[in-house]
Amino acid sequence: MGKIEDGYVRGLVGSVISRRVGNLNVLQGHPQFRVKQTEATKAAGADFGTASRCARIIRHTYWPLILDYHDSGMINRLNAQVLRAMRANRRQQAGTMRLAAGKLHRLVDFQFNVKCHLQDYLFVDIEVGYTPSGGLDVILPAFHSERDLRWSGGVTHCGIQLLAVAFDFEHNARHRIGRREYVIPLRTQEKEVPQQHWHFDVAEPAGTVILVGLSLEFRYGKGQRFHLLNDKELHPAAIVGAFVA
Repeated sequence: MGKIEDGYVRGLVGSVISRRVGNLNVLQGHPQFRVKQTEATKAAGADFGTASRCARIIRHTYWPLILDYHDSGMINRLNAQVLRAMRANRRQQAGTMRLAAGKLHRLVDFQFNVKCHLQDYLFVDIEVGYTPSGGLDVILPAFHSERDLRWSGGVTHCGIQLLAVAFDFEHNARHRIGRREYVIPLRTQEKEVPQQHWHFDVAEPAGTVILVGLSLEFRYGKGQRFHLLNDKELHPAAIVGAFVA
């Protein structure tokens, strides 16, 4: 029921809500019908919530590689890609989907910054393999630092950062499998970069999600000190491996 107070109508009058805002009498329509969610929309909302939670854990875990140099749409893009990986397994029931039961390969090649795709700066393919016996191998093939690596300006070194992590999303838990750094001097006569092979022993329970991320850090070095030259316009970083233990 509406009331008149100090010359202003307040409250519900029919299907209209009247209220005072400063010196104005504002009228708002009151919906006559309440939209109810169907079971399908409730299930879709639950799965989106699960995907968003998993994506948030991934982002926070890989922040040492991202360094806040991501594009503005990265959060939404990662949410969507995680959901795609979950939905790819049609055996999962809507509303109860899990990332560990999804198609993890859909996360491979996710770019944390779309402005600088990793493959546009490192022209060789990184090989990542996981065996059920618990071995994770990452191989960076030999390459030429001028032909196979894109860099310019005052860059003197390129730091390759690798981070492998095991995730138990059901319990919001994560465990670092290993991290490696490989620094390549660029202002030298020797341009051939030898192959790098990193092996990690993985002792994680079945159903654990294993992700491998890699980034390129372009640096200016003087003596023993380095200055990072990356920024939001130049920071190649991506997921290069995704498996389920």
